[in-house]
Amino acid sequence: MSRRVWVLVGLLGVVVLAVIWSISAGAVPISASVIVNTLFGLEGPHQDFIILQSRLPRTVLALIAGAALAISGAIIQALLRNPLASPKVIGINSGAALAVCLGVLSGVSPLWSPVLAAVGGFAAASLVWIGSLRRGASPARLALIGIAVGFLADAGVDYILVTAPTFEFSAPLVWLTGSLWSRGWDDVARTAPLILPLIGMALLLAFRLDLIRLGDAHARGLGMNVKIERFLLLALATALASVSVAAVGALGFVGLMAPHMARQLVGGNHRAVLPASMLVGMALVVLSDAAGRALAPPLKFRRAS
Repeated sequence: MSRRVWVLVGLLGVVVLAVIWSISAGAVPISASVIVNTLFGLEGPHQDFIILQSRLPRTVLALIAGAALAISGAIIQALLRNPLASPKVIGINSGAALAVCLGVLSGVSPLWSPVLAAVGGFAAASLVWIGSLRRGASPARLALIGIAVGFLADAGVDYILVTAPTFEFSAPLVWLTGSLWSRGWDDVARTAPLILPLIGMALLLAFRLDLIRLGDAHARGLGMNVKIERFLLLALATALASVSVAAVGALGFVGLMAPHMARQLVGGNHRAVLPASMLVGMALVVLSDAAGRALAPPLKFRRAS
């Protein structure tokens, strides 16, 4: 096997170890043997509740969201030809946060935060795209307008948080920081059918990112309609980031760091970068969530029921 395949196999091993630690870490430490017995129905209801109803669903959701955020970041960095780009930098995360704050301020239940986040993310990406069309949607113009849209959205969030009653924003504030607190199988069922097809589509379109990275003139010379391809790939990256933010909150570091780490390991070919970014993103989110629960186990549950 080639070096890239061995690297991907190694990253998959890291993800498996991260999942085992995520399920075993917390207020009640659980050994690997108990985890295996519980999965085969050989343990009691106490272990069933902790593993199957609490830790396993939030770990699965962390895997899905980490993969989506990392692939979204890799796509955006390739489209903008900028290693510092990410869904947060071009305003998608900030647009989602502003939509949630406006919804809560208008009296919408915090339970609708995921829907509001998805709408806000797409609205921010639409503003970036429309604003960049006047003189052509070049990478530099997309990045600059994205930064402006992100700053405006952040300013709106700050104004609302400073002027609104604190008690109304207790739940949204937890969500804004990014959290897997009290996530269950219903959250996995809502998120997985949306994200998994988008991840598959991104992996199939990886070679187009390699063409775009060559530059607009070279891509056109190879028969690519750069404007349409850039729009479709930006829409795909926005959908991945928006659905992920809606599920787990505004985790900004994954979309920025995971593609960098992946490129260091497998090089610049996006047919390797995207799966490597996906695995790195999975490991980052699962390990971060497990470390948080290991350091502050009393915060694991939102409510006693």
